[in-house]
Amino acid sequence: MVLLVSLDSISFIISDAANKCIALYSYQLTPDAGFDYTASQIKKVVLSQDLLNNGFEKITIVYAFPTAIIVPEQFSSDQAKKEMLDLVFGDQNDALVRTDIDTVQNRHIVYTVPNQVASVIDYLFSSHKAKHLYSLLTVINGLDGNDIYCIFWNNYFTAMLVKAGKLQAIQTYQYKSPDDVAYYLLHLCESFEVAVNDTTLHLNGMVGENSNLYNELSKYFLHLQFESLPPVFTYPEAMKEYPAHYFSHLFALASCV
Repeated sequence: MVLLVSLDSISFIISDAANKCIALYSYQLTPDAGFDYTASQIKKVVLSQDLLNNGFEKITIVYAFPTAIIVPEQFSSDQAKKEMLDLVFGDQNDALVRTDIDTVQNRHIVYTVPNQVASVIDYLFSSHKAKHLYSLLTVINGLDGNDIYCIFWNNYFTAMLVKAGKLQAIQTYQYKSPDDVAYYLLHLCESFEVAVNDTTLHLNGMVGENSNLYNELSKYFLHLQFESLPPVFTYPEAMKEYPAHYFSHLFALASCV
């Protein structure tokens, strides 16, 4: 089972040993309602779903909170981690500082989990593995050129920029309009000297082909690609009623844990 928690949504996937999808649920949260609310909604969702109260061989919690940075190993002392997070995001005293270690690239993904959320997760799942979204994004296959991998929620989106196959940046943004999204992505390309016309924009989550958001992005990016479901899983027929990219990122993350 994989449970993803972001600022405005809770999603989970249950699959069996043969990678057959048994269940998929996604819940939207009231934006900016506070972490007490988020924790209470996680508890409500888990306790209301009988499937989630069964025993699982493996449980992975994926945190998608934006308070995360990628740090070279040599700069990732325990004291420095919190200082860097405080510098970038402000005071983080009401949160747990955690680290995912990438031994291949010698880097640490340093992030925070709100105390309220961490407590309810530990209460509901006594045995689980935790990862940050950014840790899993860095191992998604098929990004070997100039690529921006985007995941859209209702009020936030995460963008990972890869230049000539090498990771440049991952960041989560809050947005109110399609103009905001276009601005952030163009600024990201400019900051790392990536040519927009040579960059593929990979779209996942809450963005439609006929939406204002898609139309705005198509003004600037020549190569837009809705992501598909990873072939490593088998899917129920009911999922074919929805665009694959609505859930593509969830299964891409699940294939990496």
